[in-house]
Amino acid sequence: MKKLVSVSLGLALVVGVLAALPAAGDEKPRIAVLEIKNKADNQYWWHGGGEAAQDVFVTELFKSGKFRVVEREQINAILQEKGLVLSGDINPSTAMQIGQLLGAEYLLAGAVTEYGIDETDVRTPGIRRLPGVSVGKKNFTAAMNARVFDTSTGEILWADEARAEEGSARVFVGGFGGGSNDRRMFDKVMRPIIDELVASLKQADL
Repeated sequence: MKKLVSVSLGLALVVGVLAALPAAGDEKPRIAVLEIKNKADNQYWWHGGGEAAQDVFVTELFKSGKFRVVEREQINAILQEKGLVLSGDINPSTAMQIGQLLGAEYLLAGAVTEYGIDETDVRTPGIRRLPGVSVGKKNFTAAMNARVFDTSTGEILWADEARAEEGSARVFVGGFGGGSNDRRMFDKVMRPIIDELVASLKQADL
């Protein structure tokens, strides 16, 4: 009887341990995000902007809970070790090569296609006792596209694009007045774009 109880307890313990282990199919896929390219012709792009966008993608993809994400520093270290410099668009062959080096099932590449500020300033001079008026408007605009490669085949599994605008204005009458003169374009337009693309990727059947 004691032997039967011991065997039963042993089997229950084994079943419990196996149940606690994650199933092989439950492991999250590993994704690497490359530095975001700049293709915004005739529009300015500040130094480090591509890395900043890359970092936001990494953070948001990790927060989504759908992927294991390769850190930017790890990507740079491996590419530097192998003497690889990424220039131009990522093609299927390059995606497969990088994916193999990073041990990632998926590779995300993206590009900023529009990024700039459109400013207008209208001034009317004072006439007699009427004060002069100055009205200024600033419009931030940005657009980005992104795609995800299957690193085992080089096939594009998902692609999307997003665009955002943010405006500010200021008014002065007779030298008095005010308004917004915010130049934080990344927070104003780039973050919402990345959030939209990550939300789209989360819905994709990868």
